This record gives sequence, C-alpha cells and structure tokens, in this order.
Amino acid sequence: MERKLILSIMAVIFLAATAGHASLESAGHKYIMRGQILEVTGDMVYLCIGSSEGAQVGQEYAVVKFIKVPNPNSKSPWPYFNREEAGVVKITEIVDEHMARAKIVSGVAKENYMVELK
Repeated sequence: MERKLILSIMAVIFLAATAGHASLESAGHKYIMRGQILEVTGDMVYLCIGSSEGAQVGQEYAVVKFIKVPNPNSKSPWPYFNREEAGVVKITEIVDEHMARAKIVSGVAKENYMVELK
C-alpha cells in the first residue's frame, strides 16, 4: 500500500513538472514507450520505434517479455522481473520517426512486450 502511495505521488510530481511542456510527448516516447509493441494483428506488429531511433526496413528485433518473480531480497519492497526472449520480428515498413510495422519471424509477440535490436 505504501509503495502505491509513493508511486502515485511520484507520478503526480512528474506530471506537474512536465505539464505544459511541448516536449512531454517526445519524452513519453523516448523514455516510456520506445521499443514497445503497440498492436498485434495476425503475424504483423505495430512498433513504437522508428527512423529517429535508427530503425530500418529489414532489421530484426528480439521480442522481449518481462516476468514478475519473487524478489530474491525478501527485505526489498520493490518487484523483481526476469527478462525472457519470446520471439523475433523483422521491420517491413517505417511509418514515421516514431513508428514502424514488422512481421513476426518466429516465436510470440504480444501487445506491451518490448523489442530490442539483435
């Protein structure tokens, strides 16, 4: 409960500090969403990664998911996550500087998973 309160307060402070700033959208993309799978339709995915990050047609990206596991430090209030590769996607189209489309080459890709250049 205390952790949720602290996170809520931090979120309010962040929003207050960035309210009205023109760079809020780019900050959200750069630090929060970059590399995220936004949508999956059949074997195609829509990625939050584009030309401004150096994405190019033909590049392959590892699909990564994060699994919450018990924290090995039992005294820590923070969650612990394991990183697990789930598949591979290949960029088929650069939509703009922030977005791209890709085809699932192998494995699984789901919304909110992340991609990393292989």
